[in-house]
Amino acid sequence: MQNQSLKPEATYCEGKVGQVERAARLTSTQPHDLAQKIEQVQRQVALHKNRSESLLREYVRAQLVSQGDPFGQPDFTPPLRPIPGLPSPDISQEAWISLSDAERLRQNYTAYGVLPDHLRTVLHWQQALNPHANRLLDLLGSAAPQAQGLHSNLAVLLQLVGSHLPTVPIPPKLSASNLFQEKVIGYNVCRSYHHWLLRTDKDFGLLAKKYPL
Repeated sequence: MQNQSLKPEATYCEGKVGQVERAARLTSTQPHDLAQKIEQVQRQVALHKNRSESLLREYVRAQLVSQGDPFGQPDFTPPLRPIPGLPSPDISQEAWISLSDAERLRQNYTAYGVLPDHLRTVLHWQQALNPHANRLLDLLGSAAPQAQGLHSNLAVLLQLVGSHLPTVPIPPKLSASNLFQEKVIGYNVCRSYHHWLLRTDKDFGLLAKKYPL
């Protein structure tokens, strides 16, 4: 009788111990999962950064060929304009260092939540303006999915660090009153995409040191 009465208690204790052990294993694997994801995104960003540099170069070349003056003038630089809904990647060194891991990831998450729609708009404009610029259109066509992929991976990282996902409002649709404005706005979008990738590369260089494999 005594043995029978002890069995349920023993089973209950074993079950509790098993739950604790499983929880401990899950907790112990989280830093490794985080480090692996950071390394994955770091490699992804390095590839996209090179392509975004080529995109910016091809964009300028296409305008020189097709637009003429003032794009054809050697001293002409397209005016820089803010992109609707897109935070600036520029930040002082002091402010950058002081960011928490979660805030650093949230800023990147917001940027890559806004960029895909703007990149798709620029692609649509360039398909009409430069239908034979195959290299430019190829780079633009891949830029939006690449930014979207980064956005998804940043969501995973935010969950791994225990942070909420910030709400990213749908950005106002880009609009231009003439072809010249389309070209200038398009340049600014491509430039902002490249500069955000430079910022993300710097951010993840820091994160990789903090969470080594």
